[in-house]
Amino acid sequence: MRRIESHLVGIVIGLLLSHPVWSKTDAECLKHLGGGYSDAECYAGLRHDLETANQQLYSRIRASMPAGNVHLMQLDSYMHAQDNALKFCELQRDAGADWQSNPDGSMYPAIYEQCAYEMRTIEGKFLNDLLTLGRE
Repeated sequence: MRRIESHLVGIVIGLLLSHPVWSKTDAECLKHLGGGYSDAECYAGLRHDLETANQQLYSRIRASMPAGNVHLMQLDSYMHAQDNALKFCELQRDAGADWQSNPDGSMYPAIYEQCAYEMRTIEGKFLNDLLTLGRE
C-alpha cells in the first residue's frame, strides 16, 4: 500500500511540474519581450488562446439571438471581417522588412503576431461587451 502511495505522489508531482507543457500560453511572456523569435511565439500562443476564447464567446452570443434575427448576419459578418482584417497585419511586418513579403529577420514575424494579438484582444473585448449587454 505504501509503495502505491509513493508512486501516486510521484505521478502527481510530475504532472504539476509538466504543467507548462499542456497549459495555454502564459501571459507572463509579455513581461519578457525583447525582440526576436520568442516574442513571436509569445504573441502567437496568446493569440491562439484568444481565438479559442473568442470563438466560444461568439457561439454563446449567437445562441442567445432569436432565429432569423438580422443581428445574426451582422455578427457573422463582424467575425468574418475580423478574420479578413488579419491580413492587414502583414503591412506592418512587410513595411519593417523593406516591403519584402517573406522577411528572414527574426523580428518581423513578431511584428505580425503582435498586431494579430492586439486585434484579437480588441475582438474579445467587443464580444465580451456584447455578451454583457445582451444579459442586461
